[in-house]
Amino acid sequence: MAKTRTIFLCQQCGSQQTRWMGKCPDCGTWDSLVEQAERKEPAGKSRGGATSTGANRPTPLREIAIGGFTRLPVLGDEFGRVLGGGIVPGSLVLIGGEPGIGKCVVGNTRVLDPRTGDYLPITDWQQTDRAVLGLNTISHQLRPACVTAFHDNGIRPTVEIRTRLGRHLQCTPSHPVLTPVGWREVGGLHRGDRIASPRALPYFGNETMPDAEVKLIAYILSDSDAQSSVHVTTALPEVAADLQTVADHFGMTLRCYRKRGNRAATYRFVVPPGQREAARQEIAGALRSIHGELGGSWTDWAQAACVSEAMLNMWRRAESAPSADELRRLAEAAGVPLERLAPDRRDQAEMTTPVARLLQQVSLRHTTAATKVVPEAIFRLEPSKLTLFLKILFTCDGSIYVSNRGIAGISYTTISRRLAEDVQHLLLRFGFIAQLRTKRLQVRGAPYTAFELQVLGSREVKRFLSEIGILGRAEAKARLETIQEPRLPSTHFDTVPTEANFWGHVRELVAGVSYTQMSREAGVVVHPNHEDRPLCRSTVVALANTYPSTYLQALAHGDIYWDEIESIVEAAEAPVYDITVPAHANFVANDLIVHNSTLLAQAAAKFADEVGPALYVSAEESGQQIKLRAARMGLDPEHLLIYSETSLDAILEQITQIKPRLVIVDSIQTVYLEDVTSAAGSVSQVREGAMRLLRAAKDSGIPMFLVGHVTKEGAIAGPRVLEHIVDVVLYLEGERFHQYRLLRGVKNRFGSTDEVGVFEMTQLGLKEVPNPSQVFLAERSAGTPGSAVAVTMEGTRPILVEVQALTSNTASPQPRRTANGFDMNRLQMLIAVLSKRVGLPLFNQDVYVNIVGGLRIGEPAADLAVAVAIASSFRNQRVRQDAVLVGEVGLSGELRSVGQLERRLSEAAKLGFSRAYLPVTGAALRVDGLSALETRSLAEAVDQALEGRAQRPPTDRRRPTTDDQDDDADETE
Repeated sequence: MAKTRTIFLCQQCGSQQTRWMGKCPDCGTWDSLVEQAERKEPAGKSRGGATSTGANRPTPLREIAIGGFTRLPVLGDEFGRVLGGGIVPGSLVLIGGEPGIGKCVVGNTRVLDPRTGDYLPITDWQQTDRAVLGLNTISHQLRPACVTAFHDNGIRPTVEIRTRLGRHLQCTPSHPVLTPVGWREVGGLHRGDRIASPRALPYFGNETMPDAEVKLIAYILSDSDAQSSVHVTTALPEVAADLQTVADHFGMTLRCYRKRGNRAATYRFVVPPGQREAARQEIAGALRSIHGELGGSWTDWAQAACVSEAMLNMWRRAESAPSADELRRLAEAAGVPLERLAPDRRDQAEMTTPVARLLQQVSLRHTTAATKVVPEAIFRLEPSKLTLFLKILFTCDGSIYVSNRGIAGISYTTISRRLAEDVQHLLLRFGFIAQLRTKRLQVRGAPYTAFELQVLGSREVKRFLSEIGILGRAEAKARLETIQEPRLPSTHFDTVPTEANFWGHVRELVAGVSYTQMSREAGVVVHPNHEDRPLCRSTVVALANTYPSTYLQALAHGDIYWDEIESIVEAAEAPVYDITVPAHANFVANDLIVHNSTLLAQAAAKFADEVGPALYVSAEESGQQIKLRAARMGLDPEHLLIYSETSLDAILEQITQIKPRLVIVDSIQTVYLEDVTSAAGSVSQVREGAMRLLRAAKDSGIPMFLVGHVTKEGAIAGPRVLEHIVDVVLYLEGERFHQYRLLRGVKNRFGSTDEVGVFEMTQLGLKEVPNPSQVFLAERSAGTPGSAVAVTMEGTRPILVEVQALTSNTASPQPRRTANGFDMNRLQMLIAVLSKRVGLPLFNQDVYVNIVGGLRIGEPAADLAVAVAIASSFRNQRVRQDAVLVGEVGLSGELRSVGQLERRLSEAAKLGFSRAYLPVTGAALRVDGLSALETRSLAEAVDQALEGRAQRPPTDRRRPTTDDQDDDADETE
């Protein structure tokens, strides 16, 4: 029988310890040890539970047969180059992408925590113990899911999307949202496209609050003022009576102020006359009484309680009152119970009224009409309190109406857009889908913008009155009762978009039944010539009930409301963030459903066509999602098998039965082993899961790919031991390369770790780029000062890339040095060399360096190009257009040779360059069509590579000191 023991696993390196220590002894990381329960199998049992037969014995080296390692093809030359020439049978390959791969939203995007009711910015999800709502893409049901990682992805370009319901989302253009044809990037959508949003969010908090306080907050958000005084203006007698109950709760008096000729009256909350003075006298009496018992001086008591003696004298004379903390310290210093100092009277003795104190606590004090928002505490309330809150809001700023055409509606109007969005979200918790409209009016000759929420339809209005309610409006309520219920549901709002896949599925279900017979059996009208039009939900429900299928049931009874895009516009660059939700790989943000593996899907399809059956295991997406994406990319392989499963035991069983030629598991953090007692994605699960897949790959000879989530630092999530288990580790680097993706190998037991594959992201998936140099130079700003061409090596491949530099005068004592794609420390060194050895006074210059195309250059061979580009910008001289620069720069200004020069120069010649500036090598370099110009120093290279007369920009006229020049090497950004 298995025994259980407690171990401590390091989250960073995966090492095991028998006791907890503050610092991991293996990797030196503090507070990384997590307690885990480990089951120890009896002797003779393997960790997977299989009995050891002893058939596997040591074999002499001479008797081991060599063979069976013919590499298998996969997705073109670029992928094969990084893998070392193809896939090795039985190898285990781990591939990870950068955080989010550009799927990011801005920091003020709000996310619902279904466990607490909180509706907070996504930045609050750095505490990954929070939950979100995720969509099960098979059943279309929203369910709570745990967040396992938070990603800060820096500042990036964004777009803003707005929908017909008035919802908005600001995100990166590559962020996917759910459409009727699957997940699509926002940047590829257009006005009129439909996207998924929740039909309801029936998740509430469990906190409570006195009814009077809930009402007061709602009244203050309506026709009220919370500036110097707190008052509410209303014409409804029901509201006036309600305000009196609020005043009684806070022990205050309600004063009424009426204006002649105006039905509305202003009701102000005031402290009853003499109440404040009486409370202060009671506290002062208590202080004097206790002081008499102590027998010491007032100074001694003040010092013992750490309060001001002057203030204590004012309190004992009833001129003011102490705070709650000061009152507590006085009681402790005197050694008496707090109750003896009349703490219940302290609130009444303060100048701040009780209602003002509550408004300060919920951040509503001194707010204006345009800046009002629903306080965070309201979102955490239980349903009955939220119902009361909405009732008061709609009573004050809402209305019920029946139009001349007999259309019933209920509305809510405010001049604060954020407040309108808050109320729209709260209505969604009760299942009311409200449209947010912007109304631009003229009030007293001045422009006036208001935001109106509308809920239309007599059924919904009557449900609102029944479940939430509204005070007053007797006439409108009476008229509402007289209108007839519509015979058919509206086709203007809650409709289900249909496309070829929908009708193809229906035709398979009905098995040749005509549209007329289908309509008769389902009790609805289905037009054969209207397949491009959406269906109202009731029609889809009828079809799903008549012809049951999982697909139709999800469309009919799922939690998706198909909103419509009104606009997509470019927005400013902004800090963006993402979270990892392993259970569903999506979450609800700003009341829209957004996504959180195209490369491997393409690789699997090509492998299945050319080699044999490939098994694609998806623990994050359904087979329908993968099918839709494959159709968009034009993939239809005969032997590609899709398996949606999270149990690794079931996956291993299918691998044994099917015996495919290739297996892809997406992802290792979302699958789990039933005999490992920890959650999916934990250190134990990830490590043990990778070990069993490795064992299966080696035993069967089947190559396997594992997709890995990554941390915000860009490393694959989980213990470092995961990278030691596998044979190959690849990183797919994402959006910062614009439309390009770089596949970089960081570990490879069967090939080089320096190779890079370049792919272009298109609507049809990833397309390999056979000549990256031509791509990176396609938009080269030739002839502009500050632009030079470097030749860098990525593995065995030379790549030409444009280096851009910009220098600009600055009055700051610490000029900025900024590098994108180049090492910052090396940039600081080159600036110091240019200042000291070349004589460029860069002490008062901001210096910016950018490697075009997003490529990161890590080798010293780019030093010369970077230094010459900086000199070109400073001198305002162009670098010769037909020249490339190769060489390492030393601290004395000399140029040092670099490796593989002939290969670099040959690549430059192919792209039309006729000269190359490089260090003195002592070897004869002959490349057809290109002159190799050797230079001994950086100063010499700068003079030769720049053309024209130097035109220095105006500089600071103060004489540079030695300290100015020497400090350039130490200045940081």
